[in-house]
Parts: sequence; structure tokens; C-alpha cells
Amino acid sequence: MRRRPAMFILTGVFTGALALAGAGALAQAEAERQLDAALERLRAAFGPEARLAVGSREVDPVTGRARLGDLTITAPRERIAVTELVVQDVTATRLGRAEARSVLLVTNIGASEDRFEAARLVLGGMSLPAEGARLDPATFELGTLELEALRGTSSEGSLTLARATAQGYGPGVLGAATVEGLDFQGGGKAANAFSLGRAAVQSMVLPPLDGSMPDVRQFSVQSMTLEGARLRDPDKQVDVTIGRFALRDWVPGRLTDAALEGVQVAAPFGAMGPGNLRMGRVALQGIDMATSVAAVMEEKQVPDPVPGTPQRIVVEGLSAEAGGQPVFALGRTALEASMDPGGLAMTSMDLQGLRIVPPAGSAGWLEGLGYREITGGSALRATGRREGGMMEVDPFTLTWDQAATLGLSANLTGVPLPQPGEPTESEAYMAQFMQARLHGLTLTLRDHGLVGRLIAQQARNQRVPEDRLREQLAQMALAMPVPGEAPPARPGTAPAPARKGAPAAAAPAPQADPFLPVRQALASFIRQPRELEFTLRPPQPISLQEMSEISGAGPAETARRLGLGAVAR
Repeated sequence: MRRRPAMFILTGVFTGALALAGAGALAQAEAERQLDAALERLRAAFGPEARLAVGSREVDPVTGRARLGDLTITAPRERIAVTELVVQDVTATRLGRAEARSVLLVTNIGASEDRFEAARLVLGGMSLPAEGARLDPATFELGTLELEALRGTSSEGSLTLARATAQGYGPGVLGAATVEGLDFQGGGKAANAFSLGRAAVQSMVLPPLDGSMPDVRQFSVQSMTLEGARLRDPDKQVDVTIGRFALRDWVPGRLTDAALEGVQVAAPFGAMGPGNLRMGRVALQGIDMATSVAAVMEEKQVPDPVPGTPQRIVVEGLSAEAGGQPVFALGRTALEASMDPGGLAMTSMDLQGLRIVPPAGSAGWLEGLGYREITGGSALRATGRREGGMMEVDPFTLTWDQAATLGLSANLTGVPLPQPGEPTESEAYMAQFMQARLHGLTLTLRDHGLVGRLIAQQARNQRVPEDRLREQLAQMALAMPVPGEAPPARPGTAPAPARKGAPAAAAPAPQADPFLPVRQALASFIRQPRELEFTLRPPQPISLQEMSEISGAGPAETARRLGLGAVAR
């Protein structure tokens, strides 16, 4: 009579402590023998002094499924117990599936015991180490993992984990993973604590696990989310909370989207007392972040914007408090860079809702002017083109509400703009940069009340009428000397008469005073502060290197060569 063939498989492997392998057989007797060999292999993994006990076992020679009850392994310093373990589809090198319920791991027996319990653990598609060998992270593979209701206590603290899953793990890759309900509390009152509501990743590439420092350039991920994270360090009085973090396409050659929301950092602000920093949202779009970070680390030029797809960074709701009082706020910051098909690059920046509130008594100069806080914003518009090294700033503005606005416009050519991947910091680059030529520059000051407050404050200190002080300051501006030269003659002043008997001196050739427009503009602005504008209009474009060298020619000659001008409106 022909024996009925039966195949079954038995093995189990548990992370860090449990490893079990089994095999199928064509007959019940062979299956039992393979099961015993697998159990011995498991026991030997815990050392020669380890003891193994199994309360019950069932082997199905047809399906290749094995069920073990009350399995325990006891070693001098550790013990593992599994109420029920079911394994199937096992070969000599691979575990098809193992499901364990009520798993208990105890380590450091006889000292400060570490105890970990899990309600359920499932492992599938896992590579098994050779007989007598331990798991090697360099070759380890895992198809699926499910872990539920993990609780643990150790000398480091206590840990709880509601659920964790993983799929498609291999050397340097992870297909997907989720973690939910993670909480760690360090031992002692001043120990660190960490909690996480949920985290998930898809298609992650990891740096090699060879014990060296991970290299961020070897990391990529298709998507990653993190929700409800909190880190507490009572010893340093630091508490960090993150509402949500989302990342998509951190892959070289792809445009990354990222968002960070609901960030709060509580920490001491020195003498200002306990502080609190909040950030509502940070969003990033259209940037090849993986390649850009690698370029920055190598001090190379980052990739250009993709034509038709602007790069954007937005920060909203940034604020800080110290000692229970607001000290800083920035409503919205927006940065954008783009490039058209013709190679023209455009950059813009907008800072809105800026508010700085110095602690009471710490900024007497500000309070003396009648201000309690500084509010305002800033903006930038600029264009550039590699061909010809053209760069134009039009304009950059910095505004202090109810005080003044400072504006700057400039036009340069010959500015070295590196190609993506080229070095950005070198002596050769700086030498090229100094050859950039200035065509024109305009600096504008628009008064919104600051000059009047300054004059009023000085008038109070000197106990003179404001009108008189204003005129005195205007006359001082008109008489302002040029460094290294005699003061200018007052308007209407006749030259000194020649001595009697002395030969008449030839009249010097009249020369235009290049600083006269500056003096007149300053005097006019002091008398009626509205707008003051300084300009540089060189007769011929002048390089930055030449600008740094012409100071030796004297102030008047320098002013002429730079085309210095000024006007008050």
C-alpha cells in the first residue's frame, strides 16, 4: 500500500530574540523529526545553556502547518514565552508565515529585568539564517510584519506601541511601513519622553547598515507622513510638538512636495524666561530636494527650476513668546524662483506681518521715539540670466510701519552664475565675481515719521524749538566737509582779498563739486522729510574690483567715477 504523501513546514523567527525554522516532509515521522530539529535550532540560538519546553504541538502533514502551544525558552539571562505559535510554508532558507500570540520576552534576568509583551506578531516571507548563525542585517529580508499591542519596560524606560506593519523589507529598501500609537517614557522624573500618533512610509531606499554614519545622499522615499509627534526633555525644559509632516518624492530627479504643520517648541529663553515658539505651516513645492541637498553638501550649485514649474517655499504663522509676552511674529513668508524657456531666472520674496516686541525696558531708544514695537515687512524682486551674467534687483524693500521704508535697486552684468553641479565656493569663483560690473544702483529712503520723531527727541533733549533745530541740521548738511578737503564755502561768501602789494593770483579753474547734490538733498530732506534718493551712475560700468580700489583716488574723484547723485522729493 502506497503511503499518503504529506508536506508541512515549521519555523518561527522573532526580532532580536526569537528565531524558529521548520521544514516539511513527505510523512508524519519525517515531519516530526524536522520539527524537533527546528526546535533545537531555536534553542541553540539562545546559547548552550538554554532550555526549551513546548506544552503542546500539532503538525498537519498535508497542509504543512504546525501549531505550538506554551513554548518557552529559558537561558541564564533571558526568557521568551509564546502562548501559541502557528507556522507554515517554511523551507530551509525562508519562512513563509509565522503568527504568534501572547509573546513575552524577558532579558537581563537576575539584574534589572527588561520585560516586553506583545499581543500578536506576524512574520512572513522572511529569510532565515544558516544553521548556527544569527540574523545578518546585510542579507536579511522580510516580506510582511504585523505587531500589535506591544508593551515594554526596561532600565531605559517604558514603551507602548498600538500597531506596526511593514512590507517588502530587504537590504537597503523598504516597500511600506506604518507605526501607530507609539509612546516612550524614560526612567526617572527628568528623563526624555517621546510619543507619535502615526507614521507611514512608501517605497523607501535606506543607506547601508554597516555601522557607519548614514549618508543622506543614499536616502530616498516616495512618500512619508508623520502625525502627532511630541518630544519632551524635562532636564533641559524642552518640549517639541509636531502636528503633521508630509513628504512626497524625495527622489533624485523628481520635484519634492513637503509640508510641516502645527509646530510648537517650548524652551527657556535665557533671562527672558520660559519661551514658546510656534509655526503654523511650512510648505515646499517644485524643488528637487534630494539632488539639492546633495549639491549643498558638496558645495555645488543646486538644480535650476524646471521651466514652467516655479519653486515655492511658504512659511505661515510664525510667532514667539517669552515670559508669557509676545516678542516676535511673522505672518507669512513666501519665496519663489522660476525660469522661462529662454533662460531668464526670476526670484521673489515677500515677508508680511513682521512684528518685534522688545521686553519692557530693554529698548529705551525705541520707547524714547514713541514706539512700543517694530512692525513691517520686506519684499524682493530680482531677475538673472547666465548669458552675460545679467542680474537686476528691482527692487528690494524693507519697511518699518510708521517709521520708514528703505529701497534698493541695482543692475549688474558679468556676474558668474554657476551651472547646476558646478562648485559655488572657490577662489576662482570669487575672482570672477569681483569682475562683475555695476551699471547703476539706487538707494531710497521714504520717511513715514521716523525722521520727525528723531528731530523731536533731540529738540527735547537740547530744549530748543523743533523748527530751529531742523534748520540748524539742514545748514550743517550744507556745510558738511568732504573727508580730506576744506569745508565748502557758504553760498554768497566772497573770497578773501589779496594782501596789499601782493601779485594778483590767477583764478583757479572752476570745478563742479560732486557732493553738492548730496548736501542739498540732505538739507532739503531734513527740512521736509519725504523721500531721499542716492544713486550711482558710473559713466562707464565699473567692476566690483575697481570699486574696492578707487578709494585711494580721493573722495571727490571717487564720487565722479561712481556717478554719485542725490535728490530729495
